[in-house]
Amino acid sequence: MESIINIIKSLLEPSIVLLCLIILLFLNNWFFKKIRSTTTNLNIAKGAISFFLILVAILIFILALPIDKSLKGQILGFLGIIISAGIALSSTTILGNLIAGFMNNTMNRFRNGDLINIGDFQGRVIKKSIFHTEIQLQDSNFITIPNLYIANNPVKLIRKSNTVISTSVSLGYDIPHQKIEDALREAALAAGLTKPYVYITNLGDFSVTYKIHGFLEDSSKYFSTSSQLNANVVDGLHGEKIEIVSPTFMNQRRVDEKKIIPPEIASTSAPAEEKSPEDLIFDEAIKSEKIEIKKDYLKQIDQKQSELKTTLKEVKNDQEKEKIRSIMAKNENLKSNIEKNIKEQIEKDQESVR
Repeated sequence: MESIINIIKSLLEPSIVLLCLIILLFLNNWFFKKIRSTTTNLNIAKGAISFFLILVAILIFILALPIDKSLKGQILGFLGIIISAGIALSSTTILGNLIAGFMNNTMNRFRNGDLINIGDFQGRVIKKSIFHTEIQLQDSNFITIPNLYIANNPVKLIRKSNTVISTSVSLGYDIPHQKIEDALREAALAAGLTKPYVYITNLGDFSVTYKIHGFLEDSSKYFSTSSQLNANVVDGLHGEKIEIVSPTFMNQRRVDEKKIIPPEIASTSAPAEEKSPEDLIFDEAIKSEKIEIKKDYLKQIDQKQSELKTTLKEVKNDQEKEKIRSIMAKNENLKSNIEKNIKEQIEKDQESVR
């Protein structure tokens, strides 16, 4: 009986360590669920804290085991070797994605809803987590990219406003470049671009390559505007009786031969209420971006509340104090409504995924 009591006593400390770990992990999970509607990058912080708690608990558990000190030292040494090997092999392991996840999110290279290019992938960001980033592609499908891949490849972030859209076309030497440039500028303006400009990028053996650029005010229409620009370039050049040929096309026609220009077709404009392709393709990314915007607004409210609290302490007039308190109450009510709206949107999105 006494030996059983001794065994129970010896295992008491390790059991307490495990119990404390379970409680702390539960509290960590509960805390982040509680504030998930008002804080960004929660998965990163939650995962980091959980990882740290487990690591510390393992060390304390080993130290609390009823074994010889030399054996404890050997176990700790072995654990240190495993951790060191993991760090050394981090470029090809889960630990590498973990480290890259911290790096990517600390640098704030992009946020939910942003249009980005990573390697061969182009799309809008849906979700950032500690191990991977999820983006919605041009075909409306989703792809999960490991954070290590993002850390090892350049990320091109498309500006939300005044981003440049361009397209190239090759034309013959027999056409004055001034005429071509004017037609290309008109095509860019018709596509909704501003301040268009043209570069002559290449003088080939049989053709000249022109590149038309223009500024797009709203990058949410990036892909449809690019397509419209290409269509306008074709229509604009044909409208000026300019034939578009391949860059390798060698013109050997007779003088009296007619140019091949497609017949003009009256365009039918789309209804004003019709959604753009981007609204349908990037539906999840747009929802995620709206949530991020609301979270930014919550931060602005918190900052404003802090300033009002400081002002309230300095003001001595009772009427002014009452006015400030009224504004603060309205801000708190607005903040509560926004938080509720964000929480409902997150839950709705999670249900739709299921």
